[in-house]
Amino acid sequence: MIIRAMEFHDFTDCKSLPEMMEDNKFVFKYKHELERKIEEMLTWFITVKLGITTRPIPPHVVDNKSVDLLCLYMVVERDGGYQSVTDNNMWPMIAKDMGYEYHDCEFMRIIYVINGDR
Repeated sequence: MIIRAMEFHDFTDCKSLPEMMEDNKFVFKYKHELERKIEEMLTWFITVKLGITTRPIPPHVVDNKSVDLLCLYMVVERDGGYQSVTDNNMWPMIAKDMGYEYHDCEFMRIIYVINGDR
């Protein structure tokens, strides 16, 4: 399967993953593989490209609850993408849709910027 064979060595390797997630049926069918690949891609980006080794992957909110990066990506895309969500001040609703509190909205936005395709 193409998802399992994906490796991340530069930015061009990262472009195909979001393209795969445009098909909701594909996302539903391969949810667990996509979750793992998103974490692998993020790990590569943060540790290799940025040189940061102290950040937990996946990210955690204050109560140590990990953020489902695939869910975050899909919810933001459902609502029009990063720019639309930001322009319409929808980050509090994104946080709430994902089971967090409204005050976690800035955290959700920052995580999306780090992981998304702003």
